[in-house]
Amino acid sequence: MDGLSDPGALRGKRYIAYARCASKQGSTQSLRRQFRLIHQFGDRFKMRCVDEVRHPGVNGHTPLLRWDLCVLLARKCNQDDYDVLVMEDPARLTRADGSGRLEALFTCCGVQIVYVATCQAGGTVWHSRSGCSRTMLSTPAVRRERATRIRKVAK
Repeated sequence: MDGLSDPGALRGKRYIAYARCASKQGSTQSLRRQFRLIHQFGDRFKMRCVDEVRHPGVNGHTPLLRWDLCVLLARKCNQDDYDVLVMEDPARLTRADGSGRLEALFTCCGVQIVYVATCQAGGTVWHSRSGCSRTMLSTPAVRRERATRIRKVAK
């Protein structure tokens, strides 16, 4: 897990707040709690939330590349409207083995994944498994190249 030693690097970044819970029962409370933590994190680092993605009843043990994650990857490749995917903890991404492979897919597209719950004591270093993403131009050629890389890594 890479540490974000410069939380200022997140300042001004566009993010999607992502919340998921396996059960539909009680999901309202769980999703609200997750979004509250995510938005507090985003506000603290002066980030800009462009969307909230909520998925009640989506199991983290399902196939590694779930439909909801495919939609987020395609959105980045086609619209390039976010830089960071912020979620409460790594279990929101997946509970299955191979989470590093999923993170690599997002990194290839220029998306940084940040887990709020892995904040070190004192709140000085926030962790990101994907590390810092590099800025990519949003042109049709770049979007096609990203889509090709996603297909290759997903195989």
